[in-house]
Amino acid sequence: MKRLLLMLLLLTSGTILLAQQGRVTGKVTDANGKGIEGVSVTIKGTKTGTTTNSAGDFSINVAKDATLAFSSVGFAAKEVTVTGSTLEVILQPTAGDLGEVVVVGYGIQKRANITGSVVALNNAAITKRQVSSSSQVLQGLAPGVTVQQQSGRPGADGASVRIRGESSILGNSNPLVVIDGMALDFTALNQIDPNAIESITVLKDAASTAIYGNRASGGVIVVKTKRATKKGVQLSYNNFFTKQSFTSLPNRVSAIDHMLLSNVAEQNRTGNPSAMVFSQALIDKYKTTPANNLDVIDTDWIDEVLTNSGFMQNHNVQLLSGGEKVNVFTSFTFFDQQGLIQNNRFKKYDIRFNPEFKLNDKLTLNGVFALTNSTTINPSTGSPEFIIRQAIGLPAIGGGKYGEGIYGTAAQSNNRNPIAMAEAAGTSETKGNNFLTRFGFNYHPIRGFELEGYWGMEKRNPHSKTFTKNVDIYQPNIATQGYDKITVWPGTTSLSESWRDDIYKTYLGQASYSFRLKDVHAIKVMAGGQSELFTSYFFGASRTGFINPNQPFLNLGSGLRDNNAGASELALAGFFGRINYAYNDKYLLELNGRRDGSSRFSQVRDKQWGTFGSASAGWIFSKEKFFDGMSNHISYGKLRFSIGANGNQNIGSNYVFDAFYCKSSA
Repeated sequence: MKRLLLMLLLLTSGTILLAQQGRVTGKVTDANGKGIEGVSVTIKGTKTGTTTNSAGDFSINVAKDATLAFSSVGFAAKEVTVTGSTLEVILQPTAGDLGEVVVVGYGIQKRANITGSVVALNNAAITKRQVSSSSQVLQGLAPGVTVQQQSGRPGADGASVRIRGESSILGNSNPLVVIDGMALDFTALNQIDPNAIESITVLKDAASTAIYGNRASGGVIVVKTKRATKKGVQLSYNNFFTKQSFTSLPNRVSAIDHMLLSNVAEQNRTGNPSAMVFSQALIDKYKTTPANNLDVIDTDWIDEVLTNSGFMQNHNVQLLSGGEKVNVFTSFTFFDQQGLIQNNRFKKYDIRFNPEFKLNDKLTLNGVFALTNSTTINPSTGSPEFIIRQAIGLPAIGGGKYGEGIYGTAAQSNNRNPIAMAEAAGTSETKGNNFLTRFGFNYHPIRGFELEGYWGMEKRNPHSKTFTKNVDIYQPNIATQGYDKITVWPGTTSLSESWRDDIYKTYLGQASYSFRLKDVHAIKVMAGGQSELFTSYFFGASRTGFINPNQPFLNLGSGLRDNNAGASELALAGFFGRINYAYNDKYLLELNGRRDGSSRFSQVRDKQWGTFGSASAGWIFSKEKFFDGMSNHISYGKLRFSIGANGNQNIGSNYVFDAFYCKSSA
């Protein structure tokens, strides 16, 4: 795990202010003195900040007399001026904007009328953090949602998100991600720049997720991207620059300490107090002679491996153009993330275009066009995590790097040198485009009645190329005061390439009708259907025996050829509906239902279709007359009850049932 050390560039000022920095520690609690986890702590006027731990504790470097801003879901924001080195902050609960409209499954609802367990984040909460992926935005902002960063590797540091814990023992527990109505896999969330997101809604319980049927067991994350809503033209630019480093590293063991400890270990192993792995004469020589990479070697493996900058930058330009008939949102993002070792980088370009055309008072057309181009580079002989682990465990007496292109044995019998692995043994590069498009309409023929539909497609075509080169391995020659080549590592040159073409298509149509009776009965009915088709094509080839390390082409290899290919399909279909009822805006009822079909299950055993549903009720007791005397203490109170069922079709491959068919002709 890594810590982000933030360097701020202010666009609104041409002057850089330098102030004395000091470390401030503190604790954030609620009114009862209980620590609050995940509170966002930022320096006012900047994007520099941190979050509180499970006990509510935090620490941050700030300038003297700086102001810290504290915010968390469910609590009123608070600002505190730093006057010392410690702070005690108490946050008061808040009911939030109860009139706010929240995006839910296949529709919208007022926050006050929601009877399921839902967390909604607006754009202000999303964009105030400097993160490399949108999944990290949820950390500390959504109660009941656990967010853990899985890796510090560029391009692979998206977070693991679990909504109310693991939902499956062996299956996939990732939440379903719905972007502008399109149900996509979890990786799609990290394709979107956080600056282009208008809102994120997390559906946590079965009452709110049942309408998504057989893919909602892990919860649902509903994302709505930005659209132009105000008249006129708005142009904005946002950026951040960040330098990454390790949170902590083990203390280095010098060559002398390594030899002394090795001797102690040998004596303990054999029971012989005079047993030695390294002679006292050699130890004395190391004590009196500076390291020279010849007969006295003292390699700092971590320092030699962590030679990349760890620099990360993000630039986003947005253009919003609003009018009476046409609204357009355009966004361009460039993101570049350098790793901590050589040949480790992730670079991404993202373009998004969201137009909306109001043809008349009844009919509106809308669209989404998004293109992401990304490049990921890693060493070919091991992941960055593996290479760093190797470096941490190697003895300082092992030869590392004697000069440019001159690598030592690392005191390993297999000559595996992590410095050479990072710098010279080749790269694994993945390039690809992710294209998403959606065409939709909204039609209001009469008051309260709405028809909505869309066609959408996502297309991904990653191309991966892994080329492994031989590295010359040397050992010191004391007589010549130079280095002799003794072997090459890993001993075989190889090239492997793969191409994928993944296509997702979906169609949706739905209708809703809302009305009121006698001003006390509010009713809304919604029903719709959706079909989805996933197709995937794959081709891969590999070869060994490449003479020229600068010509990584499959036809130039002299070894055996290997290739493979494959294709798969997955089809889904579903019909869904919802009924909302409210009496006097105090007593709430919601019913959800979905009939889902998936080709992943056996048709022979009639298991392809399943029915999922939920019921939830709410009572806003703060609107009762008996509560009038307590309104000064509790501004809003609601009791909720819900029950529901959903499913999980993520059970492995698209043809799991095929393993049970008898394919023999006998």
